[in-house]
Amino acid sequence: MRRCSKVALPSQETLDDEAMAWFLRLRDPSANEADRRAFEAWLARSERHAEAYAEAERLWQAVEAPARLLAEREASARPASSHQSWPWAAAACLLLTLLLGFGAWRDPGLFDRWMADLATAPGHSQQVTLEDGTRLFLDADSAVDIEMTDGGRQLTLRRGRLWVDVTHEPTRSFSVLAGEARTQVLGTRFAVERRAGDVRVTVEEGRVAVSHGQGAENAEQVVLGANQTIELHAGSALGMPSEIDAWGRLAWTRGQLLFDQTALGEVAVQLERMLPGRVVVSGDEAGAYRLSGSFPANDPDAILDALETSLGITVRRLPGVTWLASPTHPSNHPSHQEVPSL
Repeated sequence: MRRCSKVALPSQETLDDEAMAWFLRLRDPSANEADRRAFEAWLARSERHAEAYAEAERLWQAVEAPARLLAEREASARPASSHQSWPWAAAACLLLTLLLGFGAWRDPGLFDRWMADLATAPGHSQQVTLEDGTRLFLDADSAVDIEMTDGGRQLTLRRGRLWVDVTHEPTRSFSVLAGEARTQVLGTRFAVERRAGDVRVTVEEGRVAVSHGQGAENAEQVVLGANQTIELHAGSALGMPSEIDAWGRLAWTRGQLLFDQTALGEVAVQLERMLPGRVVVSGDEAGAYRLSGSFPANDPDAILDALETSLGITVRRLPGVTWLASPTHPSNHPSHQEVPSL
């Protein structure tokens, strides 16, 4: 039963679509002076408009040659009497496939957010109170389905991170599904994080029962208490609970991010929740760099600045991609640096 409406797509997606539409319109022989004036006005609105259009040009240049080659091969393979629109149809299909593929790579959460009952775009979190009084905090770039029936309450986490403060109801169970993990609530405040097939459950207060497999009632269960966490990896059995500081681990529910000797790759995962597009890490020594510090959850620039100034990481921003490159000579910079809290 769907209770929440979908969150609108990020404005960057609309901007990219507009840029490609303008690019194709201006290539059309029917484009006139009024079209060009309207385009110039659109382009002058902001620097982001110009960047989106430049990206559309680069993308077209990347696919134009393969599209022409496919069209020529299609034309040469057909009899002269065949309908001449087929080569251009083939080229258009190739272009469309590449465009969709690039969009999915740049924003892998787009489909999950579009299909979910409740979703947040990168850089935006949301608090929601369900009809039973249960409170949810959905972190950035997350998506969840909500099913509330007379017999039970169930959330399905498609991606991202979710914190839950459950209202106890003796007659209705409450569970969260995430990949292969089922978390059965026994009255608690807890969080579930899902990244592809990997799931982490962290309990702040109370208890939850975590099981492997969504449908098996007799599946192995591990009961977690306050300040405990457990991880489940795709295709693997449940591990053992670990003792953690839940207050620090769940700082993102309070608008803060705490890094404690966190690997650069893990920092990049967090940045992808905050920024539009992908965050890519490169460099042979990238795994040696670790960051410590406290940052506002809505300020990715503060994290990027710390990576540059404290660790010597090179940050390059391109449309749809943020690139983090470790120094060529790591001895020039400390591989671990604690940054003062912001």
